[in-house]
Amino acid sequence: MDLFVTSLTEAVKMFGDPVLLLLMVGAFLWGAIAGALPGIGPNLAIGVALPFTFGMDPVYAVAFLVAINCACSFGNSIPAILVGVPGTTSAFLTAIDGYALHKQGKSGLALGVQFYGAVVGQFISLFFFLALVVPLSGLRYVFLAPEMFSLYFLGMTAIVSISDENILKGVAATAFGLALSLVGRDPVSSVTRFAYHVELREGIQVVPVCLGLLAVSELFRSMRQSFTWGELGASFSAKFPPLKSLWRVTPSVLMGTCIGTFVGAIPGLGGTQAAFISYQQSKLWSKHPEEYGHGSIDGVAANEAAQNASQSGEMVPTFGLGVPGSSTMVLLLAALLIHGFVPGPMLIKTAPKLLYASVYGLLSITLIMALLGWPLQFYLLKVVTLDRSLILTGSVALCIVGVFSFNRSVFDVFLMILFGIVGYIMRRYGYSVAGASLALILGDGLETNLRLGLLLCDKNLIRFLTRPWTALFVGISFALLIYGTIGTIKLARRAAAVRRQALAAHLASKAA
Repeated sequence: MDLFVTSLTEAVKMFGDPVLLLLMVGAFLWGAIAGALPGIGPNLAIGVALPFTFGMDPVYAVAFLVAINCACSFGNSIPAILVGVPGTTSAFLTAIDGYALHKQGKSGLALGVQFYGAVVGQFISLFFFLALVVPLSGLRYVFLAPEMFSLYFLGMTAIVSISDENILKGVAATAFGLALSLVGRDPVSSVTRFAYHVELREGIQVVPVCLGLLAVSELFRSMRQSFTWGELGASFSAKFPPLKSLWRVTPSVLMGTCIGTFVGAIPGLGGTQAAFISYQQSKLWSKHPEEYGHGSIDGVAANEAAQNASQSGEMVPTFGLGVPGSSTMVLLLAALLIHGFVPGPMLIKTAPKLLYASVYGLLSITLIMALLGWPLQFYLLKVVTLDRSLILTGSVALCIVGVFSFNRSVFDVFLMILFGIVGYIMRRYGYSVAGASLALILGDGLETNLRLGLLLCDKNLIRFLTRPWTALFVGISFALLIYGTIGTIKLARRAAAVRRQALAAHLASKAA
């Protein structure tokens, strides 16, 4: 309880820093714009900003990245409502009901409910985040090398088993990332291995590779996409809805907030899954389920509250266990590693200021969103009509400048572009770039704790795996792998059935 109150108190004190507050405003503007632009999204928004946090104080860096992530969830719904094209997949259901309301001439109602759901969901989820992450900090007293190994193992299997349609491709991508983490010095003996180039003697740099896999590959993919906006109408305007309408959707907002936070806290899930579950539950409990899909304000409210609250939920395993809640949190872990912090249950004890910074980031972005969000929505409609080629090319240039400025190394730039190409190919054929990036980040810790844990247990694998917390997390990891395997088999059978039906229909048409 002391940590809960202290975190809030210290976060409020940070509002006295005008430079940090100005940085939060910049983070909100950039995140909202990136969220509103289809094909950009939080991964790319954080990826472009990440290199510029290397010279910042760690507190500033964490608050800045957290704010960008939250702002993306706000901005992605503006084009979803006004154009029918969601900025990210988590706003897909908002595009259905919100755009239907827009076509009915209820644009102000849709935007107001979206604004209300986002602000309230973000604010309440902050307290859920603290309530969940504080108990996890107590695990630091029982976590030794075997337990840390099991946590790293759980983090990788969770991302792979839940976020990918094909579990085998997810495992292959993770194995690729683990192989990359083996390059450089042995973490126990310090012997150099697999270093075929002088630049690789200290290992493969995490930031250039992760930026390449997660951000640059997304840029390359976005360059192949095109969007036709049609007639947007430069004189578009809307009035804020009456309070009566907002009060009506409050139950949906509260339900979406709870679902979004807790679903987001499950590693591998995120805003998209949280939004879908919240929308389904809202429809299930609604007195007017027939409105869903045709312009339901309850559907918009539940979806918006869930996807914004999930950003707080994703940070629970990231800060409490060192296990990223989503691919976006992988980049946040990379930032922590660059600043010299080791993810895990010891993080909050050794660096409580990072927890305070994350709370400040959530709190400040909620306040800024409440003050600037409504007027900003109408300007974001104009932003999405900008020439995407200029935005994407500028983003590539910023990534290159940022990575080069970190170590002043041309080799790092080469690595980023190389793995951007590799990541694009992985995305193209369904391999998890998040799994590969996470395996690279956690690979060193996974190997170190495995070897030290075996030494602690006298090289007895049974003793190693039967320690209570180790057995629990390893068991959950294998359960997730089994779950993912079953899902892959079901999808393969479904695809085979569709192909058989298509073939039968083709043969019947030829016979006719």
